[in-house]
Parts: sequence; C-alpha cells; structure tokens
Amino acid sequence: MKLVSAVLCLLLALLAPGCSNPSENLETLPMILGEWRRTAVENIPAEEHTQELKRMGIKRSRRAFYEKNGERVDVSIYQYGASAAAFEMVQKWRPQPGSIATSKGTYFIVLSSKTAPATTLNAVASLVEGNLRE
Repeated sequence: MKLVSAVLCLLLALLAPGCSNPSENLETLPMILGEWRRTAVENIPAEEHTQELKRMGIKRSRRAFYEKNGERVDVSIYQYGASAAAFEMVQKWRPQPGSIATSKGTYFIVLSSKTAPATTLNAVASLVEGNLRE
C-alpha cells in the first residue's frame, strides 16, 4: 500500500506542471520584435515593485532589453488579473523623460531609453502590444 501511495504521489508531482495555466508559461517578451533583438530578459524582483503596483494586485512581471543599430530600449511588463487594473496603472503613471507607459488587456507596459526618441518608444510599444495574447 505504501508503494502505491508513493507511486501516486510521484505521478501527481510529475503531472502537476501540465495542469498549470499555459498562458502563465508563455514568454511575453519575445527574442525578436520587428527589427529589435532581445539581449536579456529577467523577472522583476518583487522588491522593485512600487506600492502602487502591489496595491493593484500584480500577478507577474518581466523585464527585457532590446537593441537595434546601437539603440537600447528597456521594456517592463506587469500582468494583472483584470484589464481595469492595467488601465488604471497607465492613468496613475507619472510621465518621466525617456519613457512611456501603455496597457493592453491585463498588461501594464513601461518602455524607457536613454537615447531613443519618443517615436521609437511608441513604435516598440506597438510591437510589444501586437505580440501579447490574452
């Protein structure tokens, strides 16, 4: 009987990842965005989340760095449980030089660059939004 219990526990442990929400396993920031190439990607540590991000119920967050022709754009994406939360984050976001914010569905997105103009940030934002699946 102990052997059957052990085998059952092992099977459940092996099968459990297959029962997770597949959308949570998808990479939201692809290797290629148009002509932009991702040079790095990482989870954003919870300690970097502002109180406002936390208050709105952030589910997960990722950051990627994209480069093209010597320019670099940093993309931070925050996923929420509801699109209203992501939209509200855009409304509360305080504009900063060299950065823009947008949302699509349950995602709040911040793009920034020390060198790229706003038109470039907007173009990359459109590429990011076009890549997101709800």
